[in-house]
Amino acid sequence: MNRLLPRPVAARLWSAAQYRQNLRQFPVTSSRPHGLPGELVVSLTSYPARYATLHLTLGSLLRQETLPDRIVLWIAEGDVAALPKKVHGLLDRGIELRVVDDARSYKKLIFAIPAFPDAYLATADDDVFYRPDWLTDLVEGQRGEGPVITCHRAHRLKQRQSGEIAPYHDWEWDVQDPQARMPGVDLMPTGIGGILYPPGGLHPDVVRRDLFERYAPSADDLWFYWCARRAGTPYCKVGPRFDQTAWHSSQKERLYDHNRRENDLQVAALVEDFGNPLLMPVARKPGVASTG
Repeated sequence: MNRLLPRPVAARLWSAAQYRQNLRQFPVTSSRPHGLPGELVVSLTSYPARYATLHLTLGSLLRQETLPDRIVLWIAEGDVAALPKKVHGLLDRGIELRVVDDARSYKKLIFAIPAFPDAYLATADDDVFYRPDWLTDLVEGQRGEGPVITCHRAHRLKQRQSGEIAPYHDWEWDVQDPQARMPGVDLMPTGIGGILYPPGGLHPDVVRRDLFERYAPSADDLWFYWCARRAGTPYCKVGPRFDQTAWHSSQKERLYDHNRRENDLQVAALVEDFGNPLLMPVARKPGVASTG
């Protein structure tokens, strides 16, 4: 029957069916406070091409077993008028809307850092279903000694014998081994899985638009990774393999679909001016970071 409907309508219906199925498969069985020593903020952004299914992702974030203090949606000023009624309907249920300048995918983090300087910031993508235990796993990974950035999905950087960073396509993708579950310097998280940054976990340069637009205009994952390493913060994967259940209608445009050569060029620029992240030191005590 959907084949007789306009494609956007059929895609929305299919995505809604996906969401209902996920609700049945992953019920919320309990809720609890996060127990972190600071505020816990879930932060994400979106843009009009994703608006048709944005309310589904927001709905999954409102169903987390571990309760955040805030869920903040950062929207560019020029995109606010296009927000659908279903998103506005969630603003009374715990979603906080903040209007900012358009910085593309960077909006999910660069405005949250100065707005909540002492908070734990959990970033999410706008087109994915997040299971009720998603935030729990990220938070539990923060219980160890020393600062660490926890993530659900990450690639492992590889280094050539010459000491150079290997091309992006030669990295180990979506690593699942025990080593990845220990704090390390060679993991680069991917935003789709969600990432939890402790206070001070990123170098102050992270919010500088002149720098990230110069060095990583289309790869925020790379920029955030380098800023973590410059701050001395390691990464750690948590939870099982992340199920990338993205909404059907959101797949027409994806922010991270760029070619490998473009990623390699951005990696080369970051290495040249900021150094090899695999050789940067690790902060030894909570709240103490390198300023390299």
